[in-house]
Amino acid sequence: MKKSRKISIFILLTLSVAAVIGVSVYFADMLDGAALDESTLPTEASLRIYDKNGELMDRTGYVTIDEISPFIKNAFIAVEDKRFYEHNGIDLYRLVGAAIQNIKKGEITQGGSTISNQLVKNTHLSNQRTLQRKVQEAKITLELEKRYSKDQILEMYLNVVYFGKGIYGVGDACRVIYGVLPSEVSAIQAASLAATIANPSRYSILFHKTENEKRTKMILSLMREQGRLSSAEYLESQNGEITINYSDFNNNYDEIYHNSTLLEAKRILKNLTDKNADTSYKVYTFFDPKAQAAASYALSSYHLEHNNSHSKEITIADNYSGGIVAYASNNPRSGQVRRQPGSLLKPFIYTTAIEQGAILPDSQMMDEARDFEGYSPKNYGNTYYGWVSARDALSLSINTVAVDILDKIGIDAGYQAIEKSGIHLDQRDKNLSLALGGTTYGSTCTDIAKGYMTLANQGMQRELSFIRKIEDKSGKIVYERKSTDIYAFSRESAYLTTDMMMSCAKEGTAKQLKHLPYNVAAKTGTVAAKNGNSDAWCAAFTTSNTFVCRYSSEGDETLPDSVTGGNLPTKVIRATMKDLYANDAPKDFILPPFVKKVRIDKSIKETFHKLVPYKNTGYGESETIFATANYTFDAADPERMLIGDIIINVIEDTPTIAFQPYPSLQYEVWLNGTKCPELSGIYQAEKQRFPIGKLEIYVYRGGRELWKTTRLVRLR
Repeated sequence: MKKSRKISIFILLTLSVAAVIGVSVYFADMLDGAALDESTLPTEASLRIYDKNGELMDRTGYVTIDEISPFIKNAFIAVEDKRFYEHNGIDLYRLVGAAIQNIKKGEITQGGSTISNQLVKNTHLSNQRTLQRKVQEAKITLELEKRYSKDQILEMYLNVVYFGKGIYGVGDACRVIYGVLPSEVSAIQAASLAATIANPSRYSILFHKTENEKRTKMILSLMREQGRLSSAEYLESQNGEITINYSDFNNNYDEIYHNSTLLEAKRILKNLTDKNADTSYKVYTFFDPKAQAAASYALSSYHLEHNNSHSKEITIADNYSGGIVAYASNNPRSGQVRRQPGSLLKPFIYTTAIEQGAILPDSQMMDEARDFEGYSPKNYGNTYYGWVSARDALSLSINTVAVDILDKIGIDAGYQAIEKSGIHLDQRDKNLSLALGGTTYGSTCTDIAKGYMTLANQGMQRELSFIRKIEDKSGKIVYERKSTDIYAFSRESAYLTTDMMMSCAKEGTAKQLKHLPYNVAAKTGTVAAKNGNSDAWCAAFTTSNTFVCRYSSEGDETLPDSVTGGNLPTKVIRATMKDLYANDAPKDFILPPFVKKVRIDKSIKETFHKLVPYKNTGYGESETIFATANYTFDAADPERMLIGDIIINVIEDTPTIAFQPYPSLQYEVWLNGTKCPELSGIYQAEKQRFPIGKLEIYVYRGGRELWKTTRLVRLR
């Protein structure tokens, strides 16, 4: 029996090795673009980073291997990768062992990732469980092991592991959870940290103390079995207690700003001459501590009750400078992640239609289930509103209307408008689903912020940046940001879209913002998944700043149905604005000089869904709307619309009057001062003595007179 089992294991091992080789050859194309990017690895920076006030931004999170307690190193190695110092990044023994256990249990309960694998996954790749990702991960891991020592890899790994609550790296974990330095932790504290990272939402001592304690004891036992903990230390740890010193104010949600600045700085410095490669630099950013504090606190205040496997982030840009003044996230790498933007692309479709003179905010649109040559978009909840204004269609985020508008203006025009705003697309995105945010690669928060800042700046596209300037160690400026502004849209079309988005913030999907005492324009987006939602967005702007907030599911999980763009993301932006503008409210949006105010016939708009200048009709109610110079209003003959052709038949001097009445309106017919009774759409007059008569037709709606026509008619 034992011999048979050994043979089975040997065969399984052989097949596993062969499979790895076979996959590498067969899926060689999967390796394209899979290369070690050292700029994404956490290292001690030779760059000194300063905020907008010239104050040094301390980065307390990163710790060197010498500053980390041996208890921490041994705890993580014991549970995550006990042969860490023996393998070359790929632990075949562990892979085979995991495979055997998974086969025995009939499901995947164990993985074979090494610490090196996990470092690559956390710094280079997404969390998607695909064969391509695993192949790329293996290739990059082998390259990592060639370039760095084991201690360097372990150091970087311990600085990126996630502990929940926006806490990344053992430095911040020790500081935030225990209130101690990473060199001061006890064995039981170290084991508790190592117990967390398998699934922070399940094992973190901040979420589930009992589950954490069970796993902590298991790790302490592993440390003793592997000789990483003496018997005396083990016995002492059994009697120890973990004292928590945690507050939500201690999260490191601003880590993403620091990391994003480093990436931008490395891209900039890469273009400088090689002789400066090892020079120390001072990097001056747009970072605003007040805005960052507001964003971080708001983001930490709104979390998912029963689902912690998600990423969330908020970006704040200064409209005037184009600088990113704050960037908060519970994932310091999420700024590199592209997600489907959903309905956030709709405003650019509307802007283009306004630019073309095709619609105005008050244009009447039919919302109904439609088929666009095989493409049949559905509204949220399969709800259709019938006739709505373009303003309401955008405010309520109606899908069918957005697709209809894109179909009318042309897919190429919509595509180019989104690109001009600063949001990058792929050629494969040229289809009608673009109106609903269905794109090939998705967008980052900073992508969306750039596009919405274009609307906030009245159509002027301005580059976004973290960095203002860079100086070398002698004080010489080696880089200074220079933004080339270009008009993507006219001021008029950008303003009218902004005006519609203000309605969205007051009474539409972003109505969580309606009580803010200043002008806010906003749009939400929710991306549906198979069993819930995958992404929830809100983008908003004032005259001063642009805000983008996103919540996204991780891995195979989905967000709860309650997490939509109009819920948590909008609430985060509302809280951020309240804090940021507590003592300095932004100014109102300014009406551009070429936006006209036109008086139209409200009755015709409501009855016939046309925009007709009141001066051309003069009946019913009127209202004043915004319009652009290039918009062509509808021409309308009220009598033709309300009454149409009048047919008079006279039999034995008794006339009958017939015409085509408009539905939902009421009519009265008078002949020579006498009201004619109506039967089945025909009005019967009395017998007439004269050949000519005075015909009067009155049109009412809800008891109010809309129109009256008077004419002389021949009766014989």
